[in-house]
Amino acid sequence: MNNAIAYIYFICSMLYTIPLIAQESDSIYAKTTNSDSLHYPIKIDTISCINFKANEITFNGADWTRLFKSMEELTDTTQETRNVISIIHLGDSHVQAGYFTEALRMPMQMEWGNAGRGFIAPLKISRSNEPVDYNITSTVQWKYSRCISGKNYSNRVGTGGISIEPITPSIDITFETISQYGKDLSFSKFILLHADTDSFPHLYPTNVFEELAIQDSIFGKTCYSWKTPVNRIQLKGVNSHAPSKASIYGAILENDNNGIIIHNIGNNSAMYNNYNNIEEYGKKLACLKPKLIIISLGTNESVYSVFNHERFFNQIDTLVTSIRKENPDILFLLTTPADNRLRKRKRNKNGKRLIYYVENTNLLPIVETIKEYGALHSIAVWDWYTISGGKSAYTTWIKEGGMKKDYIHYTVKGYVQQGNLLFHSIKNAYEQHIQ
Repeated sequence: MNNAIAYIYFICSMLYTIPLIAQESDSIYAKTTNSDSLHYPIKIDTISCINFKANEITFNGADWTRLFKSMEELTDTTQETRNVISIIHLGDSHVQAGYFTEALRMPMQMEWGNAGRGFIAPLKISRSNEPVDYNITSTVQWKYSRCISGKNYSNRVGTGGISIEPITPSIDITFETISQYGKDLSFSKFILLHADTDSFPHLYPTNVFEELAIQDSIFGKTCYSWKTPVNRIQLKGVNSHAPSKASIYGAILENDNNGIIIHNIGNNSAMYNNYNNIEEYGKKLACLKPKLIIISLGTNESVYSVFNHERFFNQIDTLVTSIRKENPDILFLLTTPADNRLRKRKRNKNGKRLIYYVENTNLLPIVETIKEYGALHSIAVWDWYTISGGKSAYTTWIKEGGMKKDYIHYTVKGYVQQGNLLFHSIKNAYEQHIQ
């Protein structure tokens, strides 16, 4: 895991400095700033089928002027008031693992400032995988709910699509970031997201903080702030009410810097409708104060359901509408999924189960519907399907080490390239605007 963080940080730091126009189809060259430790130029292999010319945002009439102006203001070092741009990256397993978002977050924060790690969710406590740059642990037992599961949906899920509630009255939970390889994840502001109730228990840090201030629970969040940034906070308390009154959804980690915060919210197997089923989801996302939300969904709709254009179109619309209702000034960026294959099973003559893969005929209609929705509703689209190489691109991605052999998920190398390409598309659009 630590090697994965190192790889992401190293490659992102190299790719971040390279204009998109200079990227070749077979490799990228970059110079390091430390000739004592690394030889240069460094050759960074890219997947050969990537369509660099297609790597641009189709705005469909969406006006990003206000966002780009805010980004330009972040480059003004004379500003005295804190300026933070909050971005949400919402998706499925491609986002939950964290590599895709981190490969976008790193160069964005290198360019416009690091205002904090952003949202983190108790995924391991809910028996799923967490990104490698943080740990949320506890010495007590919890029961969990997830937006992608019906059987454990007894309590309402929160901002990250999950919720945990303590089984015992005692609460003891620790949030820790993993800062390595030059990436600073320390925080001096910690916002706990939890059940919106006056009965939420008082949780107190076991850490000794200089100038600690605690803003009491209001609208489902409790804010802790202090002077010197840390990488760990442990909270303890006692719940004297029903377990659901002590539900925890996650936390927001910030520092005192100006810059970008990118919150990654991902759930394995998630589809548009899983987020649509979360009660008042737009309101729950509003606590992140987003100026832009990047929605990377559609893969699982192509794999787990029979495609129906009207139904899928309406599912996109339901999510966009609910988010916009509570966040009227928010901008959207829809991304399309890359081509994949469907996994099938059969038994041979000896009764042995065999796994094989077939063409996914749902995928292209999914892509076209996302693009159609964006065009009809003046919402920007980033067409990853075309950028990644289009039909059957998975063959090249697997051969060149960018995709796993399940024909759906990328390797760390693949996600790093995907995130960096998304970064360059945003950066290029920003530079065209300021010019």
